[in-house]
Amino acid sequence: MLLWPDLSPEQREALIRSCWYSHDARWFNAVAQEYDLETANRLNKRVCRALGQAEMRRLISALGIAKPTTVHELVQVIEVAFSVFAPPPLAQLEIRVVDDHSYQAWMKDCFIHDNVKKAGIGRYYVCAAHDRVQGWHDALGLPLAAEPPALPCAKVHGWECQPVVRVVSGSLRIGESRPSA
Repeated sequence: MLLWPDLSPEQREALIRSCWYSHDARWFNAVAQEYDLETANRLNKRVCRALGQAEMRRLISALGIAKPTTVHELVQVIEVAFSVFAPPPLAQLEIRVVDDHSYQAWMKDCFIHDNVKKAGIGRYYVCAAHDRVQGWHDALGLPLAAEPPALPCAKVHGWECQPVVRVVSGSLRIGESRPSA
């Protein structure tokens, strides 16, 4: 009888996350091979938005917290979501409050960028991370002021990835956000 070593909860979580992202990459690749990259990008954006909705509903439920009502609370929830769904070293990010309805995310390191570059499709890949965040907002009842544009991966092109995310006016309380440091 073989004795298998037990995995720590952290090792199990990392293994499951790694397998999930491998599945995601292979799904994208299969669609691109069967149809084309344009179709894979379009479907990936749709799937990532739906995934984001499911993730945030489950996160809010698991944490037992109320939906945010100020941009400062929203930023805290977004930071927790990134720490759960794309923790370091997958993503290195800073978020700062811009005003009562907006925040800016600075993606310093991104596993999506690393993987599309490694796969050699960086020039053709349309970033769907913004759609995932849009799904988070949808689930929170805090819709974005504008649909995320279909943009290529900024980092592949040597640009900074620093999107400003603006929530529909009136969906957050005004004047109750604390400035970020």
